Amino acid sequence: MPGDRPTSIFGYIERSQKRGYASFFEWPLDRNLAELGVVNYLVASMEADRQTLFENIQSRGRGNDPPDCEATDHEGRRVAIEVTELVDPKGIANYQAGRIGEWAVWSRDSFLAGITDRLAAKAKRTGALKDGPYPGGYAVVIFTDEPHLNQAAVNSYLKGHRFPAFDGLAMAFLLLGYDPAIKRCPWFRLRLAD
Repeated sequence: MPGDRPTSIFGYIERSQKRGYASFFEWPLDRNLAELGVVNYLVASMEADRQTLFENIQSRGRGNDPPDCEATDHEGRRVAIEVTELVDPKGIANYQAGRIGEWAVWSRDSFLAGITDRLAAKAKRTGALKDGPYPGGYAVVIFTDEPHLNQAAVNSYLKGHRFPAFDGLAMAFLLLGYDPAIKRCPWFRLRLAD
């Protein structure tokens, strides 16, 4: 029911399925809720792994962004958080045309290029962050529910890789769709060059 509150972040969530492809993080008509939901999934998954970085997470709402969300770190410093998706538009088009099994196949090179592109796009927004300063830093959370990008594939693609350093970007994360085998969303802290 729309008014029900889940007892766990990994519990029941009403989502729109209009896109149909790579849609775990797709929420009904509310971008603010979707961005906040992605960050909450990241935090819940980090906590399940006994790691925490963010507290007091809140959506900034349309008109008050960027950043999409803000939080505090363990020292009470404000952190700016931008949320973005890695998805292949061809996979969406195939699904909507009835070619359901024609998923995007991500090579290591296309995956790393896609992540780099998302990071670069969000890093360009550093100077536009509203209501700063953000002494806890600027974080980017990339989410994906691409069927080919499971935890094993992403582990192998990220092994030994460092993404370029981007001015103003302090940290970056990748969050995958819910994995019933581990009962949470796999997450990765993306290594950025010094």
